Amino acid sequence: MISVEDGTTLPLLYHLNSEPWMNLEAYAQHSYEVEFKREAGEALALPAPGENSHAVSHVMRSLSARGSCRKYAAREMPLETLSTLLGGSYGLTRLNKLESGLRFHSRPVPSAGGLYPLELYVMTRQVAGAKDGIHHFEAATNTLRHLQPFPPHEKLVELFLSQYFLENANVLVMISAVFPRTLRKYGARGYRYILLEAGHVAQTICLLAAEQQLGSLCMGGFWDARLNTFLKFDGTTQAVVYCVGVGHPLEPA
Repeated sequence: MISVEDGTTLPLLYHLNSEPWMNLEAYAQHSYEVEFKREAGEALALPAPGENSHAVSHVMRSLSARGSCRKYAAREMPLETLSTLLGGSYGLTRLNKLESGLRFHSRPVPSAGGLYPLELYVMTRQVAGAKDGIHHFEAATNTLRHLQPFPPHEKLVELFLSQYFLENANVLVMISAVFPRTLRKYGARGYRYILLEAGHVAQTICLLAAEQQLGSLCMGGFWDARLNTFLKFDGTTQAVVYCVGVGHPLEPA
C-alpha cells in the first residue's frame, strides 16, 4: 500500500513499468480509423484557421508545415540553426523581478511552479562547428557541452525502436526530466506536469524546424533503461521522457 503522502513512489512505479509494449501484431495493423466525436447541440461553422489575421499567419504557416519526416538528406546544418532549436524551445527568455526582490528567468514554454525540470541532451551529426556526438544543452549559459562521441550504428539499433527513420538526421534532442524538481512540490501530479512540459518543448522544436524548412520526427519509441544507462542517468532521479529528431528532409513535404 502506497501512502497518500508519498508523492514519489507512484509516478516512478508507472514510469519504470512503461517500457515499450512489443505487441507486434497490433503494430502491424494499418486499419486503425481516426475517430471524431460529435456532441448533440447547435453547430456554428468557424472561419478557416488564421483567415484574415496577419498576426497569426506566420504561426499558422509553421503549424501547417509541421509533419513527421522519416527520410533525411545528408546535409550540414548551421550551428545557428541548432542554437535556434535549443534556445527557442528551452532557453532563457526574459528576466522577471517580483516586488519581493526575487528574480527568475522565463523560458519559451510553461512550467508548473516555474521549476523547469527538463534537461536537453543532443545527439549531433554534421552540425557545423560542433563535434559529432552527445552534448548537454546548458540553458543558463546557452552552451553546448560535449560529453561523448557519436554512437555506432549498432548502439542506435539497441537504443531506439525506429532508429532507421533518423538516418542522416542532424540532430536528435533527448528530453530528460529531473523528477525531484517537480515531484517534491506537486507529488504524483507532478509527473503529469513533467510530461505536459516535455510535450510543449517537443512541439516548439517541431515548429522552429518547420520555420527553417527542416523536417522533424517526435519519438516516444525508445528503450528507456538502455538509453538512460547510455546517458548515465539512474532512471529514477533523471530519465529521458521524449525525443525529437531534426534534419533536412530528403523530399519536400
